[in-house]
Amino acid sequence: MKTLSKTNKIIDHRPFEIFQQYDERGEISYSAGLPNYPRNFSRDTIIAGLISCNVDLLSTQLEISAQYQGQKEDSKTGEKPGKIHHEYPGVKVNNRELISTYNASDTTGLFLIAAEILKNLDQHRYAQFIANRKNNLQKAADYITSSIDNNFLLLTIPPKNSNQYALKVTYWKDSILPEANGKTEPIYPVIYPQVQFIAARGLLSASILLNDNSLANIAKTMFIMGIKKFIRENGYVAYQDKHKALIQTSSDELHSLAYIPQQYKEFLPLQAISARAEQLSTPFGYMCTPLDISNKLSDNYHGKSVWIFEQAMIHYGANKFSLVKEKEIASLVANHIQEGQELLTVGYNNAGEITPIPSGNNRQLWSIAAREYFAGQNKLLADNWL
Repeated sequence: MKTLSKTNKIIDHRPFEIFQQYDERGEISYSAGLPNYPRNFSRDTIIAGLISCNVDLLSTQLEISAQYQGQKEDSKTGEKPGKIHHEYPGVKVNNRELISTYNASDTTGLFLIAAEILKNLDQHRYAQFIANRKNNLQKAADYITSSIDNNFLLLTIPPKNSNQYALKVTYWKDSILPEANGKTEPIYPVIYPQVQFIAARGLLSASILLNDNSLANIAKTMFIMGIKKFIRENGYVAYQDKHKALIQTSSDELHSLAYIPQQYKEFLPLQAISARAEQLSTPFGYMCTPLDISNKLSDNYHGKSVWIFEQAMIHYGANKFSLVKEKEIASLVANHIQEGQELLTVGYNNAGEITPIPSGNNRQLWSIAAREYFAGQNKLLADNWL
C-alpha cells in the first residue's frame, strides 16, 4: 500500500503500515508495538529499519529523531544536548515524578548508524536528510565523545540535579538489572558494555559521514578497550556501575557482535563466547539471562525471555564472526514470529520440555522487521555493513 504524507511524499509502508501514524508535524512516524506501545521509540524504529533494510523506516525515524534531538539538560526527562530521544511523548513510570522521553543511552549511537545505512541503501533519501541535518549528526557525535571517560569507556550519567532516570535501566533491556540479589538499578555512573559498542560503531559512522578521521580513531580505541574490559576470557561484564562490575552471562554479549567490526576478531575470545552462549540456548533462540538467575528476578521481561528482534541481531553478528552454531540457534525463532510477536517466555509443557510462551505485544515493529530479515535475501547480511 502506498500513501501520501501531508507533505505529498509517496511512501510505501508495507509490511509496516499497521504501525503508521502521523506525528504533530503531520509527518509519518511509526509506533513500536500494538496495543501497548503506540508511541514513537527511536531505538525500535531504527533497529527495525536496520535489520529489514527498510528505507522508509530509517529515513522517517532519522528526521523525527533529529527534530526532537536534545537541546539542554533536563533532570525530569533525561534530556542532554545532542542526545536522541527514547520515547515520544515520554511517560511517567516506576511511580516517579520523572518522564521517560530521553531515557536511552543507546539511541544516539543508533541514530548515527542509521544515517550511514540509509546512505548505503538510498543515496537520494540520504541526500535529502543530510542537506538539513548534518549539524544534528555532529551534535550526536559530540554527545557521545563528551560522555567518554579517560579510558574511552562510555558513561551513562543522569543530567545535573538528578541521580536517576524514570527508567531503572536505560538501554534496550530497560526493565531491571539482571541481579539475583534483588538490585534493580545501577549506582551512577554506569557502563553498559553493549552500549559501548553501539556508541563506538556510531562514531565510526559519524567519521564517514562527517569526514572526520579523529572520530574513527576514538571509535577504534573504544572497541579495543571495550572488548578487553568487558568481553573477557573468564566472563562477560553485564554492567559496571560506581560500586561493582557484574560478571554474568548475557545475550548482550552475542548481540554486541553485530556492532563490532570484523577487524577486531583477534581481540575476541570466540570460544569462550560460544561456551557462555550455551547457558542461554533454547529450541527457539537465545534468552536474555540464564535460567538460574532469571528465576530469582522480580521482573522477567528481560530474563528468561527470547526476544524476536534480538535473534536477528545475534544471527547477524554470529554470521560476521563465523559462529555457525550460534547463527543456527538464533534462526530458530523464525518459526515463532507469527503476526510479529514481541517475545517468547521460556515455559515447560506436560512432558517437562522447554516450550515458548508468546508474551508481550502480538504485533511489534522490530519483530516484523526480524521476519523480513529471516525471510530471504537481506542487504545488511549480504554487504556486512556493520
